[in-house]
Formats: sequence, C-alpha cells, structure tokens
Amino acid sequence: MGRINILQPGVFNMISAGEVVERPASVVKELVENSIDAGATDISVTVAEGGTRLIRVSDNGTGILKEDMRTAFLPHATSKLAEISDLDTIATLGFRGEALASIASVSRVTMVSHADGAETGCKIVLEAGKVTEESADSRAKGTSVTVEDLFFNTPARLKFLKKASTELGYIADTVEKIVLANPSLRITLESEKGVVLEHAGGDLRDAIASVYPNLDISRFIAVDRTASSGVRVTGYISEVDYTSPTRSRQTVIVNGRVVSSDTVSAAVDKAYADFLVKRTYPMYVLDVVVPFEEVDVNVHPAKSEVRFRNKNAVFGAVFRAVDEALKGAFCETEHGFAPRQAASDAAFPAYEQQALDTAALYAPQGTYSPYGEVDTAAPAGGISRADEPFDLSSLRGFGGVSHTPVIRRNNVAQNAVGAYSDELSRGLAAEDRYMFVFSETDDEDLANSLNNRFRLFDGAVVGQVFDTYLIVERANVVYVIDQHAAHERILFDKLSASLSSEYSQTLLIPHKLRLSGAEGEYFEKMMPVLNGMGFSIEKNAGNFIVYAVPEPVVRMDFNRFLAELFSHMLDDGELKLADLVKEVVCRDACRAAIKGGEHLTKRQIEFVLSNLIDKNGDLPQKCPHGRPAVVALTKRDFEKMFLRIV
Repeated sequence: MGRINILQPGVFNMISAGEVVERPASVVKELVENSIDAGATDISVTVAEGGTRLIRVSDNGTGILKEDMRTAFLPHATSKLAEISDLDTIATLGFRGEALASIASVSRVTMVSHADGAETGCKIVLEAGKVTEESADSRAKGTSVTVEDLFFNTPARLKFLKKASTELGYIADTVEKIVLANPSLRITLESEKGVVLEHAGGDLRDAIASVYPNLDISRFIAVDRTASSGVRVTGYISEVDYTSPTRSRQTVIVNGRVVSSDTVSAAVDKAYADFLVKRTYPMYVLDVVVPFEEVDVNVHPAKSEVRFRNKNAVFGAVFRAVDEALKGAFCETEHGFAPRQAASDAAFPAYEQQALDTAALYAPQGTYSPYGEVDTAAPAGGISRADEPFDLSSLRGFGGVSHTPVIRRNNVAQNAVGAYSDELSRGLAAEDRYMFVFSETDDEDLANSLNNRFRLFDGAVVGQVFDTYLIVERANVVYVIDQHAAHERILFDKLSASLSSEYSQTLLIPHKLRLSGAEGEYFEKMMPVLNGMGFSIEKNAGNFIVYAVPEPVVRMDFNRFLAELFSHMLDDGELKLADLVKEVVCRDACRAAIKGGEHLTKRQIEFVLSNLIDKNGDLPQKCPHGRPAVVALTKRDFEKMFLRIV
C-alpha cells in the first residue's frame, strides 16, 4: 500500500483555515474586503466576545445570486479570476477563493443576500463547512454574513486566542486600516459595549480624524508625487516634531490594499532620518499606486505582503515624495524657515546682507593677523567699560571654528581669530579657518573680503534661558534656539559639504569581504563609485579586497561603514561620501559645537546667531541627531496659549 495520501476536502480546508483565519480579526478583514469588492458603500461590522461568539458583516453591495450561494463556499471558488493571466492585473482585494471556505470550515456561518435584479433574497447556513440549510429570505439589497462560534471544532486553535478585549483590539486595528485605505466608505464597528469606530465617509483627512480622534490632523503634511517610473505616492505624513513612540500609526497601502512593505518603510525612515531622535517614529498613511504588472500580490494567503518587480523604483518614489513634502512643510523665506502659519501672519521684509560693521560694534583699534597677534597699544584717553571687549573664552567652535581667542584687558579691541581644531580642519578651505574681523585692519582689501563673507543677525535678541536656549524675535516670529543643537547642525552641514576624497589611507591589513548574494551584487555595482571616493577595491575569486579607504572612513568601525553602505541598497540616487561617514561627521560636529549650559552675553549671542545663519539666511531646524534646534512661535501661537483667541 502506498504511503502518499490524497487529503480529503475537509482536511485541506482546515489547513487553509490555519493560514487565512488566524484570529477573529482575520475573519473581519476577509468579509469586509468581500463587501468592498462587491461595490458596497455602507458596511456595518458587529462583534461579540471579541469575535469568538459572533461576527456579523452587512453591506449594501451587489449581492450574490441564489445559484452562486453554495458555490461561493467551495474551495478556490471566486468571481474575480478566470485565467492565469488575470493574476497580472488584479484590481480586487480578494482573488484566491479561500476565505469563505476556510471560515466556514471552523465556524457556523449564515449568509443572507439579495442580489441586484433578484426578486427575493436567499439564505444559506453551514456548520464546519457543510451546508445545513438553504432557503429564501428577505432583506434589502446587499449581503449579510454571520459567523458564530469561531473555532468551535478546533479547540487547540481556540486556546491560542487572547482575551475578548484584546481580540476586539485586533479587530479595531483591522477595521481602522480598512477605513484608511477606503476613506469614501461608510463603516461602523460595534461590539456588545457600543460603537467602537464610526466613519461617515469622506476624504483621507476625514478618515485619519475618524481613526485617530486624539491626533491633531493639522500636524500632518500632504504628500502627492508621481515619479517618472509611473509610481504615484499620495497620503499624509506627520510633521518631524509630531511623532509616536511606536510604529502602530504607520499605514502602507499598495494599489488599495493595506500591506506590510519593508521597501516603503525603509524609504520613509530614510527621509526622516535627519529629523528624528532614537525611539521616535513618524506617523503616516501612504497610498502607493504601482502599475499592476509591476507588483505581485499573490505572495501570502492573507494577502498582507506584496512583491515589487523593481524595488528601487518604489523606494526612490516614496523617498522623494516624503522628502519633498517634509522640506515643503516650512515656508522658506529670506529670513529662514518658518511655519507656514507664520508666513501668512506676517510679511517678511526683504533681507539685505549686511557687512560686519566693526566700527559700530567694537572699538576701531588693533591690527589684523591670521595668527591672532594684536596691537596692544592703548588709545589716548582710554575707553569706557561698556566698550571693553567681551570675553569669548567660554565659546567653542563658532562658525565652524574651534579656537582660543586672544583676550587683552586694555582699551584695544582684539581679533577673535584661530585655526580649526585638528578634527574639523580637514578638507576645509584655508579662508574658512579664520573668524570674524573684530577690528579695522591695515589691509583694507583683506578686511573687506572677510567682512563681506559674514552678516549680522537681523533679529532682536531677547535673551538666554537656562544658559542653553536663546530667545530671539525676528520678523514677527519668536524663535527659541537650542544653542548646541543649532550650532551642531551648521557645523555638520559645513563639514559634510567639505568632505573630500583627495586623501586615502592605505590599510596595513586589507579588509577581505565575503558578502551574501544580494550584498555582493550591490557592492560590485558600486565599486566604481567607491573607488572614485578614494577607496581601492578589487574583486578576487569571489571576494572583495579593500586596500585603501578615504581618510574619514579610517576613523569609523568598518563593519558600521558596511552596514551604512548596504542601507542604501534600495536607493537609486547618487551615493555620496557624506552619506556613508555621517557617524564620524556627527561626532566631530557635536564635539566642536558650543555646549548647553554655557552662559552668553548679549554680544556673544549676536555673534553666535550670525554664525548660525547659513548662506541663504536660514536658521537650522534640526541637529544631525534629529533633535529640534529651533522652535518658531508666531504672535497667533502666543494668543492661543493665553486664550486671547480660541
């Protein structure tokens, strides 16, 4: 007698049920998706005891004809596919023909439906997959499916379920995702304790408000971009300072189907990488529309995963859509970035670059020297205490410089000039190694050249609090600035822009890399780019030998470098050295930046602010680690806080 058995229908239905019907939430998902495919615009979901005792889904869809009622519960029976070629253009949520058969095999099911054009409705009852009753019935157009005693014939599966309140939570999560993917539908979820969720239909903003009533929808940014590859990305993302401690409020929709996609999630994470601190996550609802032939939805029985033919195209489309939306979230003015509300509340005056007026700010004495030497001769008649040079000894790294200024306790204003620290000076232009000219010099051309490179801060300094935060009023906006985070951002940007592959370090012991298939393929593709950055890499017998690396890479762990390199595998954009050595640049910028807790005088604050403004006149928004550097408050914000307006 042979050892290979052909499974009976009841057995393989139970096996399929184990994949499709994981818990009550799975039943709700399959039934609601059937309603959506049937063209329903109003769907009601009712559950009891977390869905184990009762699940009822009613809709106003097209209904099911009497002759199709029994067939609908047969394995692999579906109205959504006919030929194998149909798999390439699936536009419906269901298509496998497994859901109803699987649900019926582990529960007691009653279906009542009134199809379009039928005179009356019809009813069918099944228990453990077997039909026990068929009859005529009455109801309005649409279908109602009632599932009772889920897993009554599989007690082992029943024992794996959580308590009723937990299972209800899973059901609510499922319905919430469906609402976000189908915002125009009217959907209601009720339990024995009352209404759990109610959405009256509308657009995606309305859906987000229904699903997350405690969130401030005004803190979400619209996304809408179509890539050249044909991938369109729409939806909403949260502002960079409006985040969640978990990923539970992240929804990815691909061609109308809520899925889990590492490709999309990785693209969003990269776009937010420079804005977020550790253990904070953006909130978003993104609808990615991909040409049907470019995505495979037939990956998992639960249809919760998809496979993209060109992951790089999808990654790039999502990353650029989110990145552009984030950059557009602030109103870029000639006075820097400000919230869009601020731009509408106040007209920003035209910005005129001002040369550093050394005669007005400081005593016009002293001789400039790039090495910090000054003329110590005191002027006749002395100088008032108010004009005495201020002490810069507590400041570090202004304007990208780490220096020890020469302080003279006499009546001569001195130069605060110094060289970069060793870590910050690499790769920077020679003229960037010096500070502001604080006095008139004998070399007028040199003085004018340096003065014209800098500008005064054009706002009003209110003061400093807690020796860490600067309060500034500028163009009818009050800015609260973290002096360390803001300065760190400026230094980071300056260092990143100045990174050079001119200098390479030959390794005493070359790195021999044995990579996986996907990693090896990517590494080989990027070898010309890496060698252009200053690496020296050869392929030998399937292995990659790294003989030399650019100078910044020498100072970081090579395994960390490889991890950073492979994090760009899905990105089809240009790979830059600054992207790969961000860890080193962040560390250098952090060490050189002015620290929190350092007390500054008003003149010192003005000096700091003039260095914080970049070449476009913008203040930094985030430090390289993602912490806020600047918080902008408009007059309207203050009036709201003090309830002058509601």
